[in-house]
Amino acid sequence: MQAVPTHEALIASLNQLFVLETTDGHRVEARLVAAPAGIAMDASFISFSATFELPAEIWLPQDTYRFTAPDGASWDLFATPTRPSANGHANLTAVMHYQRSVEPSSIAAT
Repeated sequence: MQAVPTHEALIASLNQLFVLETTDGHRVEARLVAAPAGIAMDASFISFSATFELPAEIWLPQDTYRFTAPDGASWDLFATPTRPSANGHANLTAVMHYQRSVEPSSIAAT
């Protein structure tokens, strides 16, 4: 398992369904609705986020979830509720921020 996804992988997966798994094994499908670039600490860092829209009437708290992409890649990411979508669905957002000199597969998950 890679520690965090690459920004490119997330952009390629926009509007696709991911499986989010809670620490107690519950699973829910969520759609990746945004993967914007972030504001890095300085030029030696990479920053981006991933926002997942949850199904209607599902709300999840801030926690670490196992995110599994449509291609089977998975990551344990800390995500927090963010502004709901225009349709009222809840969203969870995970932020990635790491040094450019470090490959995503070798950094510790946060």
